[in-house]
Amino acid sequence: MELKSVYPVKINLLPRQYIIKRTPNWARLFFIVVLIFFSFLTFFFYINLDIKISSLESDIESLEMKLANLKEREKRMEEVQAQINVVEKRVDTLKYLIQSEPDWLKIVYTLGGCMPRDLHWDKASFNPSSFNCEGQVYSIFSLARFISSLDQHRDLFPQIDFNSLTLEEGGIYHFELSGGFRTP
Repeated sequence: MELKSVYPVKINLLPRQYIIKRTPNWARLFFIVVLIFFSFLTFFFYINLDIKISSLESDIESLEMKLANLKEREKRMEEVQAQINVVEKRVDTLKYLIQSEPDWLKIVYTLGGCMPRDLHWDKASFNPSSFNCEGQVYSIFSLARFISSLDQHRDLFPQIDFNSLTLEEGGIYHFELSGGFRTP
């Protein structure tokens, strides 16, 4: 019968002097340690770079969203700028029209202030550079006072022309007068 052993037993029958002591293979051990170190180092760099890449991808997505938002804002600002340009053109046109037109309020106020009480106009016409008026006056001196009053306002009326004077029935004088405006 055979004896079965649970534990394998190895017996070396060589004398001790011939038995080679097993020493660890330092080169192999060093290579394994270096291999494990580089494996962990590679794993660490891989995880680190993966985290950085995912962070950069999320940054790129947020920057693309901001870029889209800024493009939308730029588009709205261009539309507003176009509206502002239209309004500025209108304002410039109005300024040009206002500057090219004489100050009618000042002209009519000055003409009315120079008129004596017994002088009145039957007809008056105005254009941007001159005026014509026809009227009646009871005294020739009132007409002379009106013309001399207009002559005092040379800055507004540089030219006053007396066209005609006729005496009608009842001692009323009919006159025709024209003048020029100083346009800005």
